[in-house]
Amino acid sequence: MYERTDETQLAPLPSDWPEPEALGFGQYLGPYLTEASHRAESGWSAPSITPRAASQVPVASGAVQYGLSVFEGLKAYRDPSGNIHLFRPHAHAQRLQASARRLCMPAPPENLLMTLSRLAVQVHAALVPPYGRGSLYLRPTLFAEEECLGLRAAARHRLSIAVSACSDPQPKTLRLWAEPELIRAAPGGLGAAKTGANYAAGIAGLQRARERGYDDVVWLDAHTHTQLGEAGTMNLFVQIGTELITPPLDGTILAGITRDSVIALLRERGVRVLEQTVDLDTLLAAQSAGMLGGAFGTGTASRIARISTIGDGTREIRFANRGLAEDVGSWLKQVQEGRVTLREASHAEWRVAVS
Repeated sequence: MYERTDETQLAPLPSDWPEPEALGFGQYLGPYLTEASHRAESGWSAPSITPRAASQVPVASGAVQYGLSVFEGLKAYRDPSGNIHLFRPHAHAQRLQASARRLCMPAPPENLLMTLSRLAVQVHAALVPPYGRGSLYLRPTLFAEEECLGLRAAARHRLSIAVSACSDPQPKTLRLWAEPELIRAAPGGLGAAKTGANYAAGIAGLQRARERGYDDVVWLDAHTHTQLGEAGTMNLFVQIGTELITPPLDGTILAGITRDSVIALLRERGVRVLEQTVDLDTLLAAQSAGMLGGAFGTGTASRIARISTIGDGTREIRFANRGLAEDVGSWLKQVQEGRVTLREASHAEWRVAVS
């Protein structure tokens, strides 16, 4: 059971709503939030549905003052029959729990996040694009709402899910700037947690990349500034010879759900995927030897984005136009949307029905 305000109703599709291809990402928000609150003395409340316009966050809360906030990003799709499912919600719930623990926040039970996610989709079902033309993006956010200007673990938190109807990601090619000074994360820090502080700190790197004529930044390690980390907000894959290399989950890199899905899809097709460090010199040597293949980034928002270039101001690494990016994107799209062959059917557990 869940609580609802008197104004709550199933969200209709507005008459001026854009066609799915014009939605973009994160611009068209649903009118409701699904929420639950946590109190140190009593635990989690029952789920509720409330108007998004009525949502308030106290300015003196730990979330605003000290960044005590973690979040997730997952999607709901329609299958060929028009039924709606969530893609890998259990994995997202487990990652949210890990992020919460890192910031000394209460880890939401997996079944609570599943209930809130299903409710969010059910209330906004009219906003889910037709099969093959987009998705409903869910943004679960856990934040401290207790008002206190002293630094401490909070006693009151709220878990809230906002949604946004989104277009299907279109193929894109990125040129990346290898940032030599700023860092995204360091060992022992917050790199493996999905918290707003990581993304706020990355904006300066993105701006520096664009000032130099690049599309985004590729982050390097904190010690040597040579080893590749994340590509903007995406996990990175590079091909050398017949092998694909992706940086390991060493505590400085977010354990991407799309990353994990791509590794599984590649390995079951016989592609050798190595989770190991890779540096700029290794890529330059592979380029000189004619062994450098393609490169791409993975993420929930963009699915797959091909990478054409990595530059650091004095040298440029140019990846091959050929590569697995297009194939991987097609395989993943089929699995996400439920349009599967016998091979993809082995991942049916990744899709969880909403109703």
